[in-house]
Amino acid sequence: GGQESESDEEERVEDETLRRDEHKKNGIAVASERMGKRETAVSSMEKAKGGKQTSSLKLDLPFKIDAPANMDELRKLFEGLSNEDIIEAVRRIRVCNAIPLAAENRKKTQVFYGLLLQYFATLANEKPLNFQLLNLLVKPLMEMSAEIPYFSAICARERILRTRTKFCEDVKDPEKSCWPSLKTLFLLRLWSMIFPCSDFRHAVMTPAILLMVEYLMRCPVLSVRDAAVGSFLCSIVLSVTKQSQKFCPEALMFLKALLLAAMEKDPGSFQGSQFDHLIELKMPMPLLHMQEPVKEVKPLHFLKIMNLTEDAASFNTDGFRASVLMSVVDTLGGFVDIYKELKAFPEIFLPMSQVLTKVGEQQKMPECLREKLTEVSKLIRTKVEDHHKFRRPLQMRKQKLVPIKLLNPKFEENYVKGRDYDPDRVRAERRKLQKLHKKEAKGAQRELRKDNYFLLGVKETEKLRQEEERAEMYGKAKAFLQEQEHAYKSGQLGKGSKRKR
Repeated sequence: GGQESESDEEERVEDETLRRDEHKKNGIAVASERMGKRETAVSSMEKAKGGKQTSSLKLDLPFKIDAPANMDELRKLFEGLSNEDIIEAVRRIRVCNAIPLAAENRKKTQVFYGLLLQYFATLANEKPLNFQLLNLLVKPLMEMSAEIPYFSAICARERILRTRTKFCEDVKDPEKSCWPSLKTLFLLRLWSMIFPCSDFRHAVMTPAILLMVEYLMRCPVLSVRDAAVGSFLCSIVLSVTKQSQKFCPEALMFLKALLLAAMEKDPGSFQGSQFDHLIELKMPMPLLHMQEPVKEVKPLHFLKIMNLTEDAASFNTDGFRASVLMSVVDTLGGFVDIYKELKAFPEIFLPMSQVLTKVGEQQKMPECLREKLTEVSKLIRTKVEDHHKFRRPLQMRKQKLVPIKLLNPKFEENYVKGRDYDPDRVRAERRKLQKLHKKEAKGAQRELRKDNYFLLGVKETEKLRQEEERAEMYGKAKAFLQEQEHAYKSGQLGKGSKRKR
């Protein structure tokens, strides 16, 4: 009974803690004090009764956590914490610095998102790989990308551009490995989950897809490990194109090249595609050809492959080659499934079906892999037959026959200029009326122009008459004023009756 009451008390404390996370900023300090008191009480109860701690979260993890401003603060915060504690710390940082609480929190969220993305990329390069923590970080990164979509797209695009710039420099050195690192592969997979892959043109996914297919086209396959990395990259391309239904010939050509690398004889007779010359660097030798029979084909564990060195002995075993071939065939089957509605399906996949058949006929091929090769080859042939069944030969467009228009000249012996010789009297009468109407319209226009000229002359005459009357009136007024001025100056105006003594 005591243990049940103790567990009920702990569950109640955790429920209250989760409810307080949604409070406003002004209530965070009070909630922190109460949570500290309750956690202290729970810890004292566990120590007194010798019970086992049910929660994996550390009790000294603060409730209110400020968003880190740089990478050093983030590492210091996550140092010594378990995976669950790190995810809980990320959640508390997001709750305490949520964008609706204050205007300045948007800038803090953007900085924290960039740091968390950098932390995700750093984890992907560490050995041993903490795959569980990487999986747990995907959810908060996706949720934060939805809150700040423009900033997250800028971060992703800039990283993609820097990665491609580095790749273009590395591909010039033949002794340097050009294949993407585990960090780049995980980031590409993360962005394919965050951003929409079905858009015709996207600011992030379009350059990301172009970068992936450029890896497939330009990177040389010099070892079985490179073939395994390329097959994994093809599976990422498959997951992206499955949503958009876009055709990706680079992945298909790379898978075909890996299948040709498993053949014992010279595979040159099968390289008849018009796109084969686009591959910049091909495999110099049949790397995936098996020397000894393999009893069991194990699934390809990609994380273990990336943790091993390039010269590891396990890469040169026939079992590893069989695992790579199994991954290649599975990926090719996925492409067959998503491209089955293409009109050019027979022309694309029928040569691959022949290669699959030839690879499966080899004596040292494992039985399970042989069955898989035969299954995919039969699937391709079935789809090809269905396409051929519904195809129809090209036909000209059906339309009503139109006779050629013939113009026979007609001559009149007694031709009179101006006379209408049209045998259709209705049409001739209509043409005559149209000509008469045009003539009357021209006459009306002529009369209107004459009337306009006449009215204009009348207006000009009236205007000249008014100007003459105005000039005459002005002259009379001016003469009168001059006479008055002269009389005033000569003393005759009002001074004639009085004289000086």
